[in-house]
Amino acid sequence: MSSHLQRRSLAILFAGVFLSLGSLVGASGVAGTTNIATTTTCSNGSPDTAGLGVICEATIINRITASGGSAKVTVRECHGAAGDPTAACAVTVMHLTHLVTKVTQCNDVVNGGGSTVRCSVKVTNKFVDMNPHATAATSNQCVGSGDDIANTCDPFPATTTGATVTQCNGSANGGTLVELGCTVTGTKASSHNVIINQCNGSANGGGALVICSASISNVRISGDSGGSTPTGPPTDTLVPTEGSGAGSDAPWLLGLVLATVVAVVAVVALIRPMTRRR
Repeated sequence: MSSHLQRRSLAILFAGVFLSLGSLVGASGVAGTTNIATTTTCSNGSPDTAGLGVICEATIINRITASGGSAKVTVRECHGAAGDPTAACAVTVMHLTHLVTKVTQCNDVVNGGGSTVRCSVKVTNKFVDMNPHATAATSNQCVGSGDDIANTCDPFPATTTGATVTQCNGSANGGTLVELGCTVTGTKASSHNVIINQCNGSANGGGALVICSASISNVRISGDSGGSTPTGPPTDTLVPTEGSGAGSDAPWLLGLVLATVVAVVAVVALIRPMTRRR
């Protein structure tokens, strides 16, 4: 082979290697990245097949500053039969560069007979060097639910207009009620309030179980205190955890290493004959 052809072969080889590496790195940068809005949702509008079970557990930590804030959201969502609602679960962690202001979940779900709904929201608002001026959280819940049977709702019924928490309204009707248990605890801040709307219009097929809870706390923290930041580096991306379905970075990293090794071996194989001819 002439030196011209050898140089051309080397150029083609390097071009192919760099193109391959570029496609691998590009693909890795896109996988598992999703923009998140200020509203967090879970399991709304699930199928109305009889005997289904739904679980949603949302945990929100807002870090509120004078100029805005950030948040960490953890959502555990499960679907299965009423007797085994944890058959398929996924946990998603979200780091946001903005505050979460609304949580909407478990509405208009599993209205077939014998269905179960277990959903909860826990919100912690951390005000950095600010007084939250918190008062008791208000609720609108268990209105027109459970065939008007007061099971374990607290308060029952609650019809506050513009409530902090609206839940369990128009749910668990259809007779042979197993349980309707909905509770609201905690406080609401004078600003940066989080509105919760869950478990409404759900499990109306008869023989239902609905257990939903909302808890909100508002606290003042010092900006100089260690560990006061709840979110870590805010990235507005989904962080895959148990069963979230996002791919691992391991395959593309392995491909990068293998491609590099192949390139080095090929270059050495081409250069060695050229050196010997000289």
